[in-house]
Amino acid sequence: MSEAHDLLQMEPEGRVRARPRIVQDFARSVRTVRDVVQLRTLMCEAVWALGFHHLLLQGAGGAVWLADLPAGWNAVAAPSGDAVAAAASQSFAPFLWSDIPRLVALTRNQRDFLDGAVAAGIGAAVTVPVHRPRGANEAGSYSIFAGCCSFLMKNGVPLPLGSLAAAHYVGALAFDAAEALRAPGPQPAAPGGPHLTPRQRDCVVLVAQGKSDWEIGQVLGISESTVHKHIEDAKRRFGVSTRIQLVVRSLFDARLSFADVMK
Repeated sequence: MSEAHDLLQMEPEGRVRARPRIVQDFARSVRTVRDVVQLRTLMCEAVWALGFHHLLLQGAGGAVWLADLPAGWNAVAAPSGDAVAAAASQSFAPFLWSDIPRLVALTRNQRDFLDGAVAAGIGAAVTVPVHRPRGANEAGSYSIFAGCCSFLMKNGVPLPLGSLAAAHYVGALAFDAAEALRAPGPQPAAPGGPHLTPRQRDCVVLVAQGKSDWEIGQVLGISESTVHKHIEDAKRRFGVSTRIQLVVRSLFDARLSFADVMK
Protein backbone atom coordinates (compact mmCIF):
# COMPACT_ATOMS: atom_id res chain seq x y z
CA MET A 1 0.00 0.00 0.00
CA SER A 2 1.46 3.40 -0.91
CA GLU A 3 2.75 5.66 1.86
CA ALA A 4 1.83 3.09 4.53
CA HIS A 5 4.94 3.85 6.59
CA ASP A 6 4.13 7.57 6.70
CA LEU A 7 0.56 6.82 7.74
CA LEU A 8 1.75 4.66 10.63
CA GLN A 9 3.83 7.57 11.95
CA MET A 10 0.97 10.05 11.90
CA GLU A 11 -0.61 11.55 14.98
CA PRO A 12 -4.32 10.67 15.45
CA GLU A 13 -5.42 14.01 13.94
CA GLY A 14 -3.48 13.25 10.78
CA ARG A 15 -5.08 9.83 10.51
CA VAL A 16 -8.53 11.42 10.56
CA ARG A 17 -7.67 13.28 7.36
CA ALA A 18 -5.90 10.25 5.90
CA ARG A 19 -8.65 7.65 6.40
CA PRO A 20 -10.30 8.08 2.99
CA ARG A 21 -6.88 7.73 1.34
CA ILE A 22 -6.06 4.63 3.43
CA VAL A 23 -9.25 2.92 2.31
CA GLN A 24 -8.91 4.09 -1.29
CA ASP A 25 -5.33 2.79 -1.50
CA PHE A 26 -6.42 -0.53 -0.04
CA ALA A 27 -9.37 -0.84 -2.43
CA ARG A 28 -7.13 -0.17 -5.42
CA SER A 29 -4.37 -2.55 -4.29
CA VAL A 30 -6.60 -5.42 -3.20
CA ARG A 31 -8.04 -5.80 -6.71
CA THR A 32 -4.69 -7.16 -7.91
CA VAL A 33 -3.64 -9.45 -5.04
CA ARG A 34 -2.24 -12.80 -6.19
CA ASP A 35 -2.10 -14.76 -2.94
CA VAL A 36 -3.05 -14.70 0.74
CA VAL A 37 0.43 -13.56 1.80
CA GLN A 38 0.13 -10.43 -0.30
CA LEU A 39 -3.41 -9.83 0.94
CA ARG A 40 -2.27 -10.21 4.57
CA THR A 41 0.48 -7.63 4.05
CA LEU A 42 -1.94 -5.12 2.53
CA MET A 43 -4.47 -5.77 5.27
CA CYS A 44 -1.96 -5.36 8.09
CA GLU A 45 -0.77 -2.05 6.67
CA ALA A 46 -4.33 -0.72 6.38
CA VAL A 47 -5.33 -1.96 9.83
CA TRP A 48 -2.28 -0.44 11.53
CA ALA A 49 -2.65 2.83 9.63
CA LEU A 50 -6.28 3.09 10.83
CA GLY A 51 -5.12 2.71 14.42
CA PHE A 52 -5.93 -0.95 15.16
CA HIS A 53 -3.40 -3.48 16.48
CA HIS A 54 -4.54 -6.89 15.21
CA LEU A 55 -6.87 -8.47 12.67
CA LEU A 56 -8.75 -11.73 12.25
CA LEU A 57 -10.56 -12.79 9.06
CA GLN A 58 -12.68 -15.95 9.33
CA GLY A 59 -14.91 -18.13 7.19
CA ALA A 60 -18.45 -19.15 8.08
CA GLY A 61 -17.36 -22.07 10.29
CA GLY A 62 -14.91 -19.91 12.21
CA ALA A 63 -11.89 -21.18 10.24
CA VAL A 64 -9.08 -18.61 10.27
CA TRP A 65 -8.41 -17.43 6.72
CA LEU A 66 -6.05 -14.59 7.55
CA ALA A 67 -4.82 -13.19 10.84
CA ASP A 68 -2.30 -11.04 12.65
CA LEU A 69 -2.71 -11.94 16.33
CA PRO A 70 -0.64 -11.72 19.51
CA ALA A 71 1.57 -14.67 20.41
CA GLY A 72 -0.24 -17.22 22.52
CA TRP A 73 -3.63 -17.00 20.82
CA ASN A 74 -4.29 -18.42 17.36
CA ALA A 75 -8.11 -18.06 17.47
CA VAL A 76 -8.58 -21.64 16.27
CA ALA A 77 -11.65 -23.23 17.82
CA ALA A 78 -14.23 -25.85 16.97
CA PRO A 79 -17.11 -24.15 15.13
CA SER A 80 -19.37 -24.58 18.15
CA GLY A 81 -16.79 -22.89 20.37
CA ASP A 82 -16.12 -19.77 18.31
CA ALA A 83 -18.05 -17.00 20.05
CA VAL A 84 -17.19 -14.40 17.40
CA ALA A 85 -18.45 -16.45 14.45
CA ALA A 86 -21.56 -17.41 16.44
CA ALA A 87 -22.40 -13.76 17.05
CA ALA A 88 -21.52 -12.70 13.48
CA SER A 89 -23.87 -15.34 12.06
CA GLN A 90 -26.73 -13.62 13.92
CA SER A 91 -25.86 -10.04 13.05
CA PHE A 92 -25.81 -8.00 9.86
CA ALA A 93 -24.27 -4.94 11.51
CA PRO A 94 -20.76 -4.62 12.99
CA PHE A 95 -20.63 -5.33 16.73
CA LEU A 96 -18.25 -4.93 19.65
CA TRP A 97 -16.91 -8.08 21.29
CA SER A 98 -18.15 -6.67 24.60
CA ASP A 99 -21.69 -7.01 23.18
CA ILE A 100 -21.33 -10.70 22.22
CA PRO A 101 -22.95 -12.02 25.44
CA ARG A 102 -25.99 -9.90 24.57
CA LEU A 103 -26.16 -11.16 20.99
CA VAL A 104 -25.86 -14.90 21.68
CA ALA A 105 -26.27 -17.19 24.69
CA LEU A 106 -22.66 -18.28 25.17
CA THR A 107 -21.68 -21.85 25.85
CA ARG A 108 -18.81 -22.71 28.18
CA ASN A 109 -16.52 -23.28 25.19
CA GLN A 110 -17.45 -19.92 23.69
CA ARG A 111 -16.71 -18.15 26.97
CA ASP A 112 -13.35 -19.94 27.09
CA PHE A 113 -12.68 -18.69 23.54
CA LEU A 114 -13.18 -15.07 24.59
CA ASP A 115 -11.24 -15.58 27.82
CA GLY A 116 -8.35 -16.93 25.75
CA ALA A 117 -8.29 -13.72 23.72
CA VAL A 118 -8.18 -11.63 26.89
CA ALA A 119 -5.42 -13.80 28.36
CA ALA A 120 -3.37 -13.23 25.18
CA GLY A 121 -3.65 -9.47 25.58
CA ILE A 122 -6.69 -8.64 23.43
CA GLY A 123 -8.88 -5.85 24.77
CA ALA A 124 -11.54 -4.02 22.78
CA ALA A 125 -12.50 -5.46 19.38
CA VAL A 126 -15.09 -4.99 16.65
CA THR A 127 -16.33 -7.49 14.05
CA VAL A 128 -17.78 -6.90 10.57
CA PRO A 129 -20.11 -9.78 9.55
CA VAL A 130 -20.45 -10.79 5.89
CA HIS A 131 -23.64 -12.39 4.53
CA ARG A 132 -24.47 -13.59 1.03
CA PRO A 133 -27.94 -13.81 -0.56
CA ARG A 134 -29.54 -17.24 -0.64
CA GLY A 135 -30.71 -18.68 -3.96
CA ALA A 136 -34.38 -18.27 -4.79
CA ASN A 137 -34.95 -22.04 -4.71
CA GLU A 138 -33.14 -22.67 -1.42
CA ALA A 139 -35.06 -23.12 1.80
CA GLY A 140 -34.46 -21.02 4.91
CA SER A 141 -33.70 -17.36 5.48
CA TYR A 142 -32.95 -14.99 2.62
CA SER A 143 -29.24 -14.85 3.38
CA ILE A 144 -26.32 -17.10 4.28
CA PHE A 145 -23.57 -16.21 6.77
CA ALA A 146 -20.28 -16.22 4.84
CA GLY A 147 -17.76 -15.11 7.47
CA CYS A 148 -16.45 -12.06 9.29
CA CYS A 149 -13.52 -9.74 9.76
CA SER A 150 -12.46 -8.49 13.22
CA PHE A 151 -10.27 -5.57 14.25
CA LEU A 152 -8.65 -5.88 17.66
CA MET A 153 -6.83 -3.69 20.17
CA LYS A 154 -4.20 -4.44 22.79
CA ASN A 155 -5.58 -4.65 26.29
CA GLY A 156 -6.16 -1.23 27.81
CA VAL A 157 -6.17 0.68 24.50
CA PRO A 158 -9.56 2.01 23.31
CA LEU A 159 -10.87 1.37 19.83
CA PRO A 160 -10.19 4.21 17.34
CA LEU A 161 -13.88 5.00 17.01
CA GLY A 162 -13.33 7.40 14.13
CA SER A 163 -11.87 4.55 12.08
CA LEU A 164 -14.81 2.14 12.44
CA ALA A 165 -16.50 3.13 9.18
CA ALA A 166 -13.21 2.82 7.29
CA ALA A 167 -12.60 -0.57 8.94
CA HIS A 168 -16.02 -1.72 7.72
CA TYR A 169 -15.01 -1.00 4.14
CA VAL A 170 -11.56 -2.56 4.53
CA GLY A 171 -12.96 -5.69 6.19
CA ALA A 172 -15.59 -6.29 3.55
CA LEU A 173 -13.15 -5.67 0.69
CA ALA A 174 -10.60 -8.01 2.27
CA PHE A 175 -13.20 -10.72 2.73
CA ASP A 176 -14.21 -10.55 -0.93
CA ALA A 177 -10.56 -10.79 -1.98
CA ALA A 178 -9.85 -13.71 0.38
CA GLU A 179 -12.95 -15.55 -0.79
CA ALA A 180 -11.87 -15.15 -4.42
CA LEU A 181 -8.37 -16.45 -3.63
CA ARG A 182 -9.83 -19.53 -1.91
CA ALA A 183 -12.15 -20.38 -4.82
CA PRO A 184 -11.02 -23.53 -6.69
CA GLY A 185 -9.31 -23.19 -10.05
CA PRO A 186 -8.23 -20.06 -11.90
CA GLN A 187 -10.34 -16.97 -11.34
CA PRO A 188 -10.24 -14.83 -14.46
CA ALA A 189 -12.00 -11.57 -13.90
CA ALA A 190 -15.22 -11.06 -15.78
CA PRO A 191 -14.90 -8.12 -18.16
CA GLY A 192 -15.88 -5.23 -15.94
CA GLY A 193 -18.11 -7.31 -13.64
CA PRO A 194 -21.75 -6.38 -13.04
CA HIS A 195 -22.93 -3.06 -14.37
CA LEU A 196 -25.25 -0.51 -12.76
CA THR A 197 -27.72 1.57 -14.70
CA PRO A 198 -27.14 5.33 -14.34
CA ARG A 199 -30.10 5.62 -11.95
CA GLN A 200 -28.96 2.63 -9.89
CA ARG A 201 -25.52 4.18 -9.60
CA ASP A 202 -27.05 7.49 -8.47
CA CYS A 203 -28.93 5.64 -5.73
CA VAL A 204 -25.90 3.61 -4.61
CA VAL A 205 -23.73 6.76 -4.39
CA LEU A 206 -26.32 8.36 -2.09
CA VAL A 207 -26.63 5.16 -0.05
CA ALA A 208 -22.86 5.29 0.42
CA GLN A 209 -23.24 8.86 1.70
CA GLY A 210 -25.66 7.62 4.38
CA LYS A 211 -28.93 8.88 2.93
CA SER A 212 -32.27 7.13 3.46
CA ASP A 213 -34.59 6.03 0.64
CA TRP A 214 -36.78 9.07 1.31
CA GLU A 215 -33.80 11.45 1.18
CA ILE A 216 -32.52 9.83 -2.01
CA GLY A 217 -35.95 10.23 -3.58
CA GLN A 218 -35.97 13.93 -2.70
CA VAL A 219 -32.52 14.44 -4.22
CA LEU A 220 -33.28 12.51 -7.42
CA GLY A 221 -36.91 13.55 -7.80
CA ILE A 222 -38.30 9.99 -7.70
CA SER A 223 -40.52 8.11 -5.25
CA GLU A 224 -39.20 6.32 -2.18
CA SER A 225 -40.51 2.99 -3.54
CA THR A 226 -38.66 3.54 -6.83
CA VAL A 227 -35.45 4.20 -4.90
CA HIS A 228 -35.95 0.96 -2.97
CA LYS A 229 -36.49 -0.97 -6.23
CA HIS A 230 -33.32 0.47 -7.81
CA ILE A 231 -31.27 -0.51 -4.74
CA GLU A 232 -32.72 -4.02 -4.52
CA ASP A 233 -32.10 -4.55 -8.25
CA ALA A 234 -28.48 -3.39 -7.79
CA LYS A 235 -28.03 -5.78 -4.84
CA ARG A 236 -29.21 -8.67 -7.01
CA ARG A 237 -26.78 -7.72 -9.79
CA PHE A 238 -23.85 -7.88 -7.38
CA GLY A 239 -25.12 -10.92 -5.47
CA VAL A 240 -25.13 -9.22 -2.07
CA SER A 241 -27.71 -9.08 0.71
CA THR A 242 -26.99 -5.78 2.48
CA ARG A 243 -26.55 -2.19 1.41
CA ILE A 244 -23.07 -1.85 2.84
CA GLN A 245 -21.98 -4.91 0.84
CA LEU A 246 -23.50 -3.31 -2.26
CA VAL A 247 -21.40 -0.19 -1.67
CA VAL A 248 -18.28 -2.26 -1.02
CA ARG A 249 -18.74 -4.40 -4.14
CA SER A 250 -19.39 -1.27 -6.22
CA LEU A 251 -16.11 0.16 -4.94
CA PHE A 252 -14.31 -3.15 -5.45
CA ASP A 253 -15.46 -3.36 -9.08
CA ALA A 254 -14.74 0.34 -9.65
CA ARG A 255 -18.41 1.20 -10.20
CA LEU A 256 -17.96 3.89 -7.54
CA SER A 257 -14.94 5.89 -6.45
CA PHE A 258 -14.07 7.08 -2.98
CA ALA A 259 -14.55 10.61 -4.24
CA ASP A 260 -18.24 9.62 -4.57
CA VAL A 261 -18.44 8.02 -1.14
CA MET A 262 -16.34 10.24 1.13
CA LYS A 263 -18.42 13.41 0.83
